[in-house]
Amino acid sequence: MKLRRLLLAVFMGAIASWIHAQEIKIDGDFRPRAEFRQGYKKLPPKDAKAAFAISQRTRLNAFYNSEIFKAYISAQDVRVWGDVAQLDMGAANKFAIHQAWGEFFITKKFSLKLGRQELVYDDARIFGNVDWVQQARAHDLSLIKYESGKTKLHVGLAFNQKSEVLFGTDYIDMANYKAMQFLWFHTDFAKAGLSILVLNNGVESLSKAADEVAGKPAEYKTVFSQTVGARLTPKLGPVDLAAAVYYQMGKINNDSTKISAMYFALEGNFKASEKMSLSAGFEYLSGTSLKHRTEEPNTIRSFNPLYGTNHKFNGHMDYFYVGNHINNVGLVDIYATLNMKMNKWSIFATPHYFMAATGVYRVKATPKSDFNESNYDNLSKGLGLEIDFGVTYAPQKNMLVQMGISEMFGTETLAFIQGYSATAENSKNGTWAYLMFVFKPEFYNSTK
Repeated sequence: MKLRRLLLAVFMGAIASWIHAQEIKIDGDFRPRAEFRQGYKKLPPKDAKAAFAISQRTRLNAFYNSEIFKAYISAQDVRVWGDVAQLDMGAANKFAIHQAWGEFFITKKFSLKLGRQELVYDDARIFGNVDWVQQARAHDLSLIKYESGKTKLHVGLAFNQKSEVLFGTDYIDMANYKAMQFLWFHTDFAKAGLSILVLNNGVESLSKAADEVAGKPAEYKTVFSQTVGARLTPKLGPVDLAAAVYYQMGKINNDSTKISAMYFALEGNFKASEKMSLSAGFEYLSGTSLKHRTEEPNTIRSFNPLYGTNHKFNGHMDYFYVGNHINNVGLVDIYATLNMKMNKWSIFATPHYFMAATGVYRVKATPKSDFNESNYDNLSKGLGLEIDFGVTYAPQKNMLVQMGISEMFGTETLAFIQGYSATAENSKNGTWAYLMFVFKPEFYNSTK
């Protein structure tokens, strides 16, 4: 009997020790958002009626952590209120797995993270989780990580396939990369941080049509473009600076189209007090003009921010690089932001002045094979002024109420690059407003 009690005590002690060594969290994310749209993403046609809708993201997240490995699962339902019948049996629901990954620690500094996961690096310009959109962005990949003190090195490897197949790896119908590899390095110095990114992005492209191979199925190949660059974040007294430069090269779409594009940005942030900060900066994303397309038909000069959180950068009305403006005339964005905090409230105001990064030409006569400027109207590079204003109220740490309004004062050039003709009747102004509630309940935490 005494031996049985001793063994039971040892067993229960081992179980208690094992449970204590684990970390388990279960939490939620409920985010309904109402939006008023009268010129969101595009200048409205004349007499167009405003749009109004309420969308919602509902997530349930589970996290596990031990000395050997970590694991995370995030399941979500994304929908617009009313897009599913009240008596729906499930065929139209929007349930999906947003993240599902495991991370194995080979040593304390080396780990391997496998599965569907968000990628957020630096300021999220090239890799971001795009959290503003309700579904957000996640990647299926393998991530090799080395992290020691102030130095981090991540290597990502991805290969996508739309299903398990017996032959071939065609991926032409999917709007994703076919294969992707990247290297991200970051280190911190005494008064500065440095990040370096090298990204090899491969997309599926048609190499031979069916009629070129005697009636056989079309042939595809993966073509690669490269994005390389660095971001430096020095601190100069009371001012935090951030400077970034990236260059894109390689091929896109097919073997005959190459890319040569540039990006650079500079921002300064000054913290005037505990309650107020000021920032200002500019971004340049190179573009491709009609003159470029005529004289260099096989070269794209437009920079593509690829997998970044673009809503964060060029105005909250998403006129640029949010499913739009790709391979267009580029962008110069000059902006300033005022942030203020007062107890549970925070307020921001940001004006943006937008310009095309290259010439904007509109045909006024039948063009010849060569580029003759007399056949075109050379439009102003000015695209417009956008003003974003927002307020956040945080009644407690896991709940937010956010609201905002934005106004775009567009130009004839903006209307033209968005597809309006010279005689089209459209408004030059756009308005967008939102009200969003964010609830983040914690259902269970083993450390508490």
